[in-house]
Amino acid sequence: MSDRSTTADTRELAVLRDFYCEHTASKSRVMALVAHADGPPSLKAVLTCRDVDHAQHAAEILKGVLACGSPVAPEIMSQADALALELPDAVLASFREAIDAARTGGWLVEEDQLSWWPDEETRAALNAWRTRIDDNNLKRLEAPVVRRVHFTEYLLTDPVAFYNSAISMGWQPAGPFAQHGLGDPLHLMQAAHSLAAPDLDLPGAQVISGGSTMKVLDSEQGDELADWSPEGFTADFGPGWRLEEAPNGPGMGEKEWERVCPLPDFASLFPLQRASDAWQFTPRTAYVLHMALSVIGDEGHDAADFFGDQVLRQEHECYSSIYTELPESTWAQGYAWRRDFARAAHDLAKDIEAGRRPSPRCAAERVALDCALDDARGQAAVVRGTAASYDRLPRHRDDDWELVEDALLDGGEPSGDGLAPLWNTPPEQWFIPLAGTEPRDAGRGYPQHWTRTSAGS
Repeated sequence: MSDRSTTADTRELAVLRDFYCEHTASKSRVMALVAHADGPPSLKAVLTCRDVDHAQHAAEILKGVLACGSPVAPEIMSQADALALELPDAVLASFREAIDAARTGGWLVEEDQLSWWPDEETRAALNAWRTRIDDNNLKRLEAPVVRRVHFTEYLLTDPVAFYNSAISMGWQPAGPFAQHGLGDPLHLMQAAHSLAAPDLDLPGAQVISGGSTMKVLDSEQGDELADWSPEGFTADFGPGWRLEEAPNGPGMGEKEWERVCPLPDFASLFPLQRASDAWQFTPRTAYVLHMALSVIGDEGHDAADFFGDQVLRQEHECYSSIYTELPESTWAQGYAWRRDFARAAHDLAKDIEAGRRPSPRCAAERVALDCALDDARGQAAVVRGTAASYDRLPRHRDDDWELVEDALLDGGEPSGDGLAPLWNTPPEQWFIPLAGTEPRDAGRGYPQHWTRTSAGS
């Protein structure tokens, strides 16, 4: 092995990959897997203690901090603080150092703790890579860059037709087989999503799930083009379609979302009356219900584009679409009906933005509100402790979702099939104003950020 050049600081910045535990009869150690550009990944000792459970718990906490980055989720820091009370001082110091490193994702490691490949070929490749980094990177580009990561899961109903289609498109098998302006980040992502939408109608295959993330790269936030980045990028597609477009959804941090799509000031729109005993529509209720209605509206628009005028069938239920959750009497409705239903959810969200409780004016709006309230409990659990914009809002006893449902839904007795009365309204009557309500403005149009794709044309 050839000598490496020496510098005043003999430490090398390594990238943290993961944390592991090693247990023996007398002690337990937490190890960090670190990687660097000049050699293979290596294990670095983090801390040693006698208690197996302490070591295992420390490793799990460090994994959580590494996954979160900075800021760390409050519940993870609470676990770290609780464990710190049980650790000896010497072990605690190492644990704190590891937490600080996990926040940033990097660790200054002594060179002799890493493995090196100092051959000339590798040196030449590294020099070429570093030259590329110096000469070409995101910061040097004058125009914005949008990153879109998409995944689709296909059920191969006819593998032969699927493979033949792929071959006809150029695939070669290895062997035999069986309002904001042109530069607005939100507009850029929406346009890129529309133009880059994959063809989901593949011969011999049926889409069973899919998702995507969109992000405008920002060099000030440490983003870099994939080809020039020393680290690969990951994409979090979240827990499912219904939560995918939540304000703190995958692909966009909360601050970035609030910058491109500012949230209403729920605390000002719905000020709390502390001295009142009457039920109140609270800022936190407004936040979550607005989010749930907005997600249903945007999902409904996307699903209307996807299904077009198709008649839905039982096999479409695997698409997790809002329309397959509606009564089967609505499944034969076409693109226009479905988009009007999506607008019904959006209209209720706009009521909240205007400082009004969402009050259904037609059967479609009542069904959309029912669906949003079903989703709200889960979404409240997602944002609590993870979305600063939600946690900043004042708390109140009326944040309780059972109270919210009782106050917003007069309900009525379910019919024999278990559905609420308005759910059994004939589909062609879903948009007729309810008695005693004021009709919506017929000229209000549709949200500007909805763009129709070729599906359903």
